[in-house]
Amino acid sequence: MLARAIQAGEVSPSLGPDATLDALVGPIVYRAFTGASIPRGLVDTLVEDLLKPRPD
Repeated sequence: MLARAIQAGEVSPSLGPDATLDALVGPIVYRAFTGASIPRGLVDTLVEDLLKPRPD
């Protein structure tokens, strides 16, 4: 699904699909396992840097 989104220009191609998924889910899973809160800024940064395509 991520590969199709990258090809469609919906997701930034800066990382491959596997690395993008790891970068998005990893910090959230880590914080869930440790009980730490998830700062809004972390989620915003992940979405801005990985999911929003940058203009060419």
